[in-house]
Amino acid sequence: MKTNDPVRVKNAWIRFVAALVAAVLLLAVSGFGVFKMLGKPKSLFPEIDWMSMTGSMDEAEMTGAQPGDYVEHEVSFIIKNFAEGARGDTVHERYAAVPVNGKLVAFRFPQRWLASEQAIADESMNVLTGVSQYFDKYIVVRGTVQALPEDVAAEFYSWFGENKEWMAQCGLISGTEDAAAAIDDYMVAVDAVGSRSAGTVVGLSVAALVCLLYALYELIRILAKGYAPKALPEEELPEPISGGEAGDDSDVEVEITELDPETGEDVTDVEVEIIEEDPETGEDVTDLEVEIVEETPGTAVDDVVLAAETAAEAKREDADV
Repeated sequence: MKTNDPVRVKNAWIRFVAALVAAVLLLAVSGFGVFKMLGKPKSLFPEIDWMSMTGSMDEAEMTGAQPGDYVEHEVSFIIKNFAEGARGDTVHERYAAVPVNGKLVAFRFPQRWLASEQAIADESMNVLTGVSQYFDKYIVVRGTVQALPEDVAAEFYSWFGENKEWMAQCGLISGTEDAAAAIDDYMVAVDAVGSRSAGTVVGLSVAALVCLLYALYELIRILAKGYAPKALPEEELPEPISGGEAGDDSDVEVEITELDPETGEDVTDVEVEIIEEDPETGEDVTDLEVEIVEETPGTAVDDVVLAAETAAEAKREDADV
């Protein structure tokens, strides 16, 4: 029966939890915008809730987009571009006045929409001036309803004051309408999901998905007993010294070194000569051969002593020579 190694499973659980935490953090940083993008966007036009009607249409509850909502809108008419943002010499965003529900709403178009937005604005002006009679261009955009920044609002109000007269002549606004009544307090940030761009939200969401898939992989492997104990590697035997089989020490030569206990010098090959001295005379008697004669009945002890002395005398004579 397959079993998991406790240490490996513990590390796998740590990686599983870390992957889940990373996925949640990435989604939180994106404002969970991917769920807004996958869901149905709201409309800028108020919708009549017919189920709440009690008597007449005037009593119907009107619902529409609120600040922070992710919306979708078909843009087919643009009165004018009143502001733009640039980085160096390159325009990266443009603000346009778009009539919605009887008010002028600012739309912030990012760079990828600038060509299409400008084409619609030019066509709209041609219709207003009588050059053309038809609107045949439109774009469907998605974005987030946001508060109108103060600097953009100041430019919007300034533009309105400069163009109020001809807009009244064209019937776009009433002649007595002031800027506060005509301009909406909110704008639509196209391609924005919450406070972030759609591209950023997609990137963060893809990274979160990768983390979730990795966490799922770890979970499946843990449940499937995929972290079995690892087999221990076989111990490597040392190489034979003389080319023989491992463990064959028939040709191994061992050299034993003997050291002097006092000086620590190698005395392995030092020959030590042991000299034996006569305790009475101090003479070298190392090579002296002593013949021990067993006393037999009838032999005097003096004869044995005499034989020993004679041998000692012969040794001394040899030394003198």
